[in-house]
Amino acid sequence: MEYGKVLRFHRVKQGLTQNQLADGIISPAYLSKIENDQTVPTFEVLELLYERLGLDFHDSSNSHPSKEKLKEWYEAIVFKDKEKARTLKDELLQQKETHDNHHLYIFFELFRIRYLLLESEIEEAYKAWKDVKQFRDTFDNKMAFYYHLCTGLLKYYRGDFDESYQELMQSKHISNSINPENWEFSDLYYLLALSTSQANHISASVFYVNQALEIYQSHYDLAKSADCHILQGINYSRLKNYAKALENLHLAKKIALQTRDKNQLRLVFINIGTLESRIENHEAAIENYEKSLEYYDSNSKYQNLDFLTTILGLIVEHYRMKDTTGCLKWINEGKNILYDYPHKEFELHFEVFSKLIRKDSELESYLENEAIPFFQDKKEHIYVIRYSMFLADILEEQRMYKKSSFYLRLAIELLNKHSHLGGILL
Repeated sequence: MEYGKVLRFHRVKQGLTQNQLADGIISPAYLSKIENDQTVPTFEVLELLYERLGLDFHDSSNSHPSKEKLKEWYEAIVFKDKEKARTLKDELLQQKETHDNHHLYIFFELFRIRYLLLESEIEEAYKAWKDVKQFRDTFDNKMAFYYHLCTGLLKYYRGDFDESYQELMQSKHISNSINPENWEFSDLYYLLALSTSQANHISASVFYVNQALEIYQSHYDLAKSADCHILQGINYSRLKNYAKALENLHLAKKIALQTRDKNQLRLVFINIGTLESRIENHEAAIENYEKSLEYYDSNSKYQNLDFLTTILGLIVEHYRMKDTTGCLKWINEGKNILYDYPHKEFELHFEVFSKLIRKDSELESYLENEAIPFFQDKKEHIYVIRYSMFLADILEEQRMYKKSSFYLRLAIELLNKHSHLGGILL
């Protein structure tokens, strides 16, 4: 047993300094060596230190029944069984050992990060991550595996895709020494596929999806297989292999219809709509976007964001078809949602198209001073491209050729760098 790590964990958790814990027992310098596993103290010293911390020296978590319950909870979280995950969380919280035992507490807190992400409590998950991070030097390899995995997932949710990928790779390296179960490997491969896809390492994402899919299919896990097909559809769409993209999205739709998974059906139709838009099948794009709205859950904060994204897609497609009535219908629908769910990005989108349709004289200023700088700051390249091209056309009509050329070059440069953009995940 790693007594030093246990001592340091409880000392920090109780807010004690090394001087306070060591006082009258040993020197602070000797305690530091114990905590860093640089020396092995006598049992008498350990018992005195444990007693001061209010711990049972003979307690061990290696075969504790709560350890199995923790793993069961984590599996429910990974497979998105919210009801079971909530029940097990409450049971674990009622057990004193969950709070007092070093190993059990660390695993509980690491798994709680992922549980909070499952419940879409992103900021709470970040707080939990900061709390558990202070005990990082007490982690064994298994704890480090889950720490890097949860850190990677948290960074993914916060939009730091390259950092997410790096953290997940750390988890993958550690996995060689702890031998996780098959479902944990497939989960890790799928998360790697997500992060690499969003970090624009598309070929790597295709590889990791195939790795995850092979395991999911061998276990007849239909839901996870559908997730993989959705992601692979997005990947192939970004690689402009549209036939392969549609093949995967239709496979996902077939599974989702069989399992009646509304969230997967919503994502399938959104991404088919995005694909049809990319190949300029505007009517098919509109049909799929509208179909996705049938599976929308108004109680989900993150589905609200997807809902607004889908409405924007509908506005764009109607605009491209020169359908002013359809365009205005969805602009008004989007603005109504913003009353209950304010969002600066979509406020800008809807206002740009509103001004475009009305031929508002303030559109040029709005694009130049509001919309384009906002999306540049957010590094939302696809919208910088779109609105720079709008502005270039307006300026050209006004014979402001030099300024028009500046925004056209900006759009072309970004388009060449980010031609793969498109697709919605999670």
